[in-house]
Amino acid sequence: MGVSHPDIVIGRGALADEILVPRDGRTRVAILSQDTAMGMARPLGERLAATGLAVEVIALPDGEAAKTLEVAQDVYLALNRMGMTRHDSLVAVGGGSVTDLGGFVAATYLRGIEAVYCPTTLLGAVDAAIGGKTGVNVGGKNLVGVFAHPTRIVIDLEVLAALPAPLMRQGMAEVLKAGLVGDLELVALLERDGLTADLEAVVGRAGDVKVAVVRDDIREAGRRAILNYGHTIGHAVEVSAGLSHGEAVAIGMVAAGAVSKELTGFSASDRQTAIIEKLGLPTSAPALDRDEAKRLVGLDKKRDSTGVRMVLLEAIGHPVVKPVDDATIDLALDAVTAPSEHGQRETANG
Repeated sequence: MGVSHPDIVIGRGALADEILVPRDGRTRVAILSQDTAMGMARPLGERLAATGLAVEVIALPDGEAAKTLEVAQDVYLALNRMGMTRHDSLVAVGGGSVTDLGGFVAATYLRGIEAVYCPTTLLGAVDAAIGGKTGVNVGGKNLVGVFAHPTRIVIDLEVLAALPAPLMRQGMAEVLKAGLVGDLELVALLERDGLTADLEAVVGRAGDVKVAVVRDDIREAGRRAILNYGHTIGHAVEVSAGLSHGEAVAIGMVAAGAVSKELTGFSASDRQTAIIEKLGLPTSAPALDRDEAKRLVGLDKKRDSTGVRMVLLEAIGHPVVKPVDDATIDLALDAVTAPSEHGQRETANG
């Protein structure tokens, strides 16, 4: 709601503590979740109901299938049936698709009700849940949405520590991105420890980067755009190649590193690729439909009247946003579709 920044609670067992910000008049809570997180959402609903609140747990389709206007409408209708008012709250329990959809619904239902996010994936905890971006997919990723913060974000480290390796890897792509644009020590931590890096440090440092950038640029009018490092090509890869968001961002960072080497003299592109490989993430998408990828790059939200802009690195911790032409986009795609010495490392979810 509005532009006030949320409380961010990070701790082991945090989901078992009080997750709602105290407020007068709250009588109903809607909890949105997916099958993969229902084991956390339903007990949470029972605890809230035991305090006297009317609680309904609403199941969303899995993955990105939740992020459609049709699903949003289904949730609006469920909130109608509950009799939700502006004094009531919506809690999103799950990964980034749940907080994206939940935040969009909360920001638009009755022109805005309270949202609380409980991210249950590393990707959600360090990226999707923080920063006030909400959205659904309409012909492209996140093309319809609003900027709106939840009142609180609750990150349970015990939940994240229990994640399967593929989900941990996907989240680490966004952690690395945060380090590359704003935290040299975080990059060094991942370079040294890979997937075994201390989770509290990883979540805290990555979150700090995002909060620091977003604080003065909620609507991405300026510096916030740097948080999209790896995403211009990454989003196109995600949609056209059907990869997970984390895998696609990893590939997108390799592409951005290659362009940075050419345009800004970035000297650490090989180091960046080595860290991505250490995290078990792919560095190329040889079967990518290039024409479709280029079409999707043209829809990128960082475009302006002059065309597509791309986040590049002059050095680790020194991002810049530059306009790029078709030849540069081809260079970026060449870096991740042509055979290379790095190849493409398989991940458990393909």
